Amino acid sequence: MNAQVLKGGALLILLLTLFSSWGLLQEKVSPKACDAAISALASYQIDHPEEHPHFLAVVDYSKPSYLKRMVLIDLKTKERSFYRVSHGIHSGDLYARQFSNTINSNMSSLGLFKILDIYTGDHGKALRLGGLDITLNSNASKRDIVLHSAQYVSWGFILMNLVTFNGPMIGRSNGCFVISSHDLEDVIQKLNKGAFLYAWTDQP
Repeated sequence: MNAQVLKGGALLILLLTLFSSWGLLQEKVSPKACDAAISALASYQIDHPEEHPHFLAVVDYSKPSYLKRMVLIDLKTKERSFYRVSHGIHSGDLYARQFSNTINSNMSSLGLFKILDIYTGDHGKALRLGGLDITLNSNASKRDIVLHSAQYVSWGFILMNLVTFNGPMIGRSNGCFVISSHDLEDVIQKLNKGAFLYAWTDQP
């Protein structure tokens, strides 16, 4: 094993230690994001009282992408589980700063989405999403905005970006909600039966 490999391994261990000591590995979803999501779902249910979702996913785009900024809330037990999730390549680098409902914008969209069904496409198994906000995400289906997995949502990608001085960010999508391949089955199992997803930011 050469000296470069040893130095690289030592650097990665140091970075992981620093991230842990600074609390940067913890899941982070703002209470404001969860409150906004629950309020949006409640408003939707006023016009759709037949809907009784079991899970609500909340994506907090005010947080940097290395954090687990998506939470799945079990609406019956109140249990929560956290995951990393990407944003669109034209929405920003480490943080998502810009959002769009425009076709071919390659930006993330905000607002309330309904999980429609499971399908297998270019990225393997995925969840189709229907945008429920006419101004924020109504073009989700036309834009092929879905939830799928990719290898660039991983610690390996974060560390690669760190050592190449690109900052501790995961990869970015064309606007889709992309999660780790290791988390996909768990997320699909929870969201595949009439669940909802809400994307939020603290920006105007």
